[in-house]
Amino acid sequence: MLAARLYGAKDLRIEEMPEPEPGPGEVKIRVAYAGICGTDVHEYFEAPRATHEPNPLTGATLPQTLGHEFAGTVVACGEGVDRVAPGARVCVRPIRTCGVCPRCVSGLSHLCTALAAIGVTSPGGGLAQYVTVPAGSVHPLPDGLSLEQGALVEPMAVALNAVERARVPRGGSALVTGAGAVGMGALFAFRAQGVQDVLVVEPSPSRRAAAERHGARVLDPGAVDVVEQVMIRTRGRGVDAAVECSGRPEALDAAIRSVAAQAPVVMVALYSGPVAIDASVVRLAELALLGSEAYPDGVFERVIEHMTAGHYPTDGWLDHIPLGDTVAGLHDVRDGRRLKVLVDIPEGGAG
Repeated sequence: MLAARLYGAKDLRIEEMPEPEPGPGEVKIRVAYAGICGTDVHEYFEAPRATHEPNPLTGATLPQTLGHEFAGTVVACGEGVDRVAPGARVCVRPIRTCGVCPRCVSGLSHLCTALAAIGVTSPGGGLAQYVTVPAGSVHPLPDGLSLEQGALVEPMAVALNAVERARVPRGGSALVTGAGAVGMGALFAFRAQGVQDVLVVEPSPSRRAAAERHGARVLDPGAVDVVEQVMIRTRGRGVDAAVECSGRPEALDAAIRSVAAQAPVVMVALYSGPVAIDASVVRLAELALLGSEAYPDGVFERVIEHMTAGHYPTDGWLDHIPLGDTVAGLHDVRDGRRLKVLVDIPEGGAG
């Protein structure tokens, strides 16, 4: 089969490798679509951070088949699998946990100290024609959802967890900094929860247009003072919460200065290094700075429910590319030329 294999910084190869076969408790999936994520961008352009050392849970290291946002069709099941059958259309919750560390034992398995992820730090990945995964990781897709939508469940789950941590009441207001895939997911999640007053900050004209098309008010941080505009629009109060999705220090600073007193700022973005904040602003307004990592149990199911209800439209913000253009897609996502890229995985073997 064909797979996109990361060997090191800026060294991704589309190459042939043997098809995997499912072991006990595993399923084999014929991948249809796989998304390019910010994590993939960081791993490719920077000295790989997650993939360069053997993962303590799986032992995986480079080369690594990328792709942790994907959907496809089950083609075979290993011994003991009764959760799904061949022919089922599924998406995959890629995180794998140890089950024994204090976080896992306390119900916070998504924060496992040995956390691994299929397509990042676990053998296999969705940027391949076939992948085997634990049967417990698959989520069957309802008849009304496409495989294209299924490949979006994982990044939308990242966004939904951040929005749920923000706890904005129905009818409240929110700020989203960054209109990449997770930023768009935060917009959709807020609207699904009855928060219609969502302001999105994004420097890219095409991304602003996509957010505006789907009901957000938008601001260009290169043209206006974001904090000033937020305060004018909220009559000096600030928004009920902010979700920082851009990974830019200046966006985090604007988010901190744009929320109401005692409001939360949820940080879900990936940052390339340490970020300085003005702690006095946090202290004087008694703000809550919250991290948001992956998604706890139940979030995948809630995204699928929201998708089924029509809260995650796909028009105007998705682009499709062939597997052979994966490197170009990584460049496009990093440089903001595309908002969300799905890689179309070709059928058949390597040929």
